[in-house]
Amino acid sequence: MQCVDLGCGGGEVTFELATLVGPSGRVVGIDMDEVKLGLGCGVARERGLANVELRAGDVNEWNEPECYDVVYSRFLLQHLSRPVSLLQRMWAAVKPGGAIVIEDSDFDGLTCYPHNDGYDFFARMYPRVLASYGGDHTLGRKLYHHFLDIGMPTPDVRIVQRADVRGKNKAIILSTLEATADSIVAAKLASKNEVDIAIASLAAFTEDPGSLISGPRNFQVWSRRPAQI
Repeated sequence: MQCVDLGCGGGEVTFELATLVGPSGRVVGIDMDEVKLGLGCGVARERGLANVELRAGDVNEWNEPECYDVVYSRFLLQHLSRPVSLLQRMWAAVKPGGAIVIEDSDFDGLTCYPHNDGYDFFARMYPRVLASYGGDHTLGRKLYHHFLDIGMPTPDVRIVQRADVRGKNKAIILSTLEATADSIVAAKLASKNEVDIAIASLAAFTEDPGSLISGPRNFQVWSRRPAQI
């Protein structure tokens, strides 16, 4: 099988796909971040994954009709100002009998317990910083509708939402806030001091064994192109 992972970052899911398709298959990962791609290439070599190609590219310009058995992206479309345009090109890239698989988020589902000011700051700021460059924090819930509008047959849907009290996944919201801190300040949504206070509050909350932190609702939507007879 030939697969593509759009917005692959450092290749975490790309490598999973490469393991699934085996040495006779091939997986291409595409991302704009050449630093992450470079790190991912090193990991692929360490793992002996000769069937992986990590490629620098802009998904807004990507177009490879009928090239892949599986076209995949995770948490990418929420960041784009024209997500439906990419979805159309992703669907066009699916070979007859192949599948498109998309995962994306709905950040209206965020929750924690007990209340934390840093978590609340993230829940308010992340949608606004996405919107500042054309993104959509509720993109996940719209995927099924977009699939139907594009003409993808009988899409399937699953919703997954994590809630963590320990472990590395509990820190995902904190790391996302840290990663978007500069963008929040640049968009003049909050001062650097306000962001730093929120990060410190959320970091302490994340370390607290008595706290529960959930991520967003993640929508998983997929469809298969009919095989040619």
